[in-house]
Amino acid sequence: MPITPPGLAAVIAPALIATGHVGPAVFQYASGVAAGVFTYLTVLAKVLTVDTGTIGVGAGVTPLIVPTPLITAGLTQGFAAQGIAGPMAPLTILGLSIGLTEGFLQGIITTTHTTVGVGAGVVRIQGGSAIPAMIAGFSSVGMTGTGAVRKATAIGIALDTTFAAFTTVTPIAGPAGPSPSVGVGQGTVV
Repeated sequence: MPITPPGLAAVIAPALIATGHVGPAVFQYASGVAAGVFTYLTVLAKVLTVDTGTIGVGAGVTPLIVPTPLITAGLTQGFAAQGIAGPMAPLTILGLSIGLTEGFLQGIITTTHTTVGVGAGVVRIQGGSAIPAMIAGFSSVGMTGTGAVRKATAIGIALDTTFAAFTTVTPIAGPAGPSPSVGVGQGTVV
């Protein structure tokens, strides 16, 4: 199942509620986060791989599994950078960490490999900053103003930090050639 804004919001909102966030604004907040994350991962970010295996042309498919501690560290850094503090900040970070971890599981990394037919590729997700996508996501659900921009910027910083440190491995499948090969691949998150 591909990653979608409603699918992301459907797991982020309950995670926020479970950490003490109540009221109708929770769903607006979750929808803004979901819209920004979706835009960043599916439009702005690109998947690059470093491949090894046998010569040929192959493809890879792997789930987007991002560890919760990695997201938590990024959110903590983003909240601190934006001066978002107070008794609810740790709970917000926890709720977002859990929700994003579950939401990312909806994503699938698809890759193509022009020099490796069978083997493995180390995956990195790269792109510009996620901050503009997060601000646009918040704006798309009516969250504007200084406070909304600071919250969106904090989450954008978290995504930048998280994906700067994130790697995973994808299997490469295709016709196997007679000799070893290395190369680079590319792909997207769907």
